[in-house]
Amino acid sequence: MTTVEEVLGRPDQGVDRRAKRVAVHTFRPRRSWPAVITGAVILVLAVVSAAEVISALAGSPLRMIPVGAATEYAETTTWSEPSVQIASAVLAAIGLALIVVALAPGNSRWTALRTDDPALVVGLTRPALRRTVSSAAREVSGVDSVHVTLRGRRIRVHVRTGTPDREGLPAEVTAAVERRLEELAPLRSIRIVTHVRYAED
Repeated sequence: MTTVEEVLGRPDQGVDRRAKRVAVHTFRPRRSWPAVITGAVILVLAVVSAAEVISALAGSPLRMIPVGAATEYAETTTWSEPSVQIASAVLAAIGLALIVVALAPGNSRWTALRTDDPALVVGLTRPALRRTVSSAAREVSGVDSVHVTLRGRRIRVHVRTGTPDREGLPAEVTAAVERRLEELAPLRSIRIVTHVRYAED
């Protein structure tokens, strides 16, 4: 039997999925530099080509591009030539690489947090996440210093302690970081790797 409280307390899965989709899209890293570089190269080629065509139509070609040599080469070369096939393969590889770069997400500067509300998107910067994790690890008894590195969806917590008899310290630090991450509720799971260095090492 389902009570009214259970129904009211149960989150709408459709809303939750929509909120997750909005957060992922909002904090998706943009491939701005590849787009700018590709756009600049295409713009330069287009401007030079247009200048060549206009100047040729005006009767005084600029000859910035060796059009005559390229025309002669194109007239005497067939598709079965190895040079043409190699050039085609290189251009196809460049095109595929550009597609992969455009579709694959880069390293985001933000960690999206769960809100279960499509109208509310919350994110935490990577430096802020490192400081938060470092603060949680310092609260563990016996921890003298903490250094946190974050790569992708993995957090490495490097702890230094002067207490050599704390065998359970790595587990305590990991548990403290896990509790802090549960409070933050990141949208994607994060793996925690804890390393403890003792002062006598």
